[in-house]
Amino acid sequence: EGKDNIVNSPEDARRVVREHHQHGTDLIKIMPSGGVLSIGDNPNQQLMADDEIKAVIDTAHSLGMKVAAHAHGRDAIDAAVRAGVDSIEHGSFGDATSYQLMKQHGTYLVPTLLIAQAVYDVARTHPEQLNPSSAAKALKVAPIIQQNFHNAYVAGVKIAFGTDQGLVPHGQNAKEFALMVKYGMKPMDAIVAATGSAADLIGDPQDIGSVQKGRYADIVAVNGDPLRDITQLQHVGFVMKGGTIYKQNNQIVPRQLGTK
Repeated sequence: EGKDNIVNSPEDARRVVREHHQHGTDLIKIMPSGGVLSIGDNPNQQLMADDEIKAVIDTAHSLGMKVAAHAHGRDAIDAAVRAGVDSIEHGSFGDATSYQLMKQHGTYLVPTLLIAQAVYDVARTHPEQLNPSSAAKALKVAPIIQQNFHNAYVAGVKIAFGTDQGLVPHGQNAKEFALMVKYGMKPMDAIVAATGSAADLIGDPQDIGSVQKGRYADIVAVNGDPLRDITQLQHVGFVMKGGTIYKQNNQIVPRQLGTK
């Protein structure tokens, strides 16, 4: 942990990935570009060399792990995609070339619209809660993330639902759906992004992501029609996990009654 995860060469990258694998890790996340909430860096700058990025991805893939890349800047996005990264988280400054590369390589975009909106709202209404450099970046980057999501979706890039959450409390993840639809995604495509596409991205499409015989029977249900009103997904009334009902009629099921 800590500084030992900072890589300064391809050799470093291989060592760190192998150590993570030894500790039971199943996903590697890299930061090849600057961030928004991180202090004093530039989201447009590429912070990892191409050979370092490739060493992480090749080593992780050889050990059966997926790799996600926090990437705002176009150069970092394109370098990670060329090196075979599984997903781009944020993808703010992607352009038409980035989208073509992502389509060629089958790379997913995880647009993280909810965290972008949350940080933007804090920067606008309570900037004192953020480092000044972070607040300024949030005001600039959030609208770009929204436009990039729209452009990538229209271009045919694969989209997977993910929230990169920290600022918004757990349990409010479904607010991401409304933002995806607001910026141009069809409701059914948003639902698929959170189910089948997400399952494909994390590498378990045979067990989860769709309702089929032999799968884990992980199902939620809502009272209304989310294709007409996507915010219905913020009010889940029924939850089944692995065939066991945990919530029914908006009530948590006592465990002794919820078993098969």
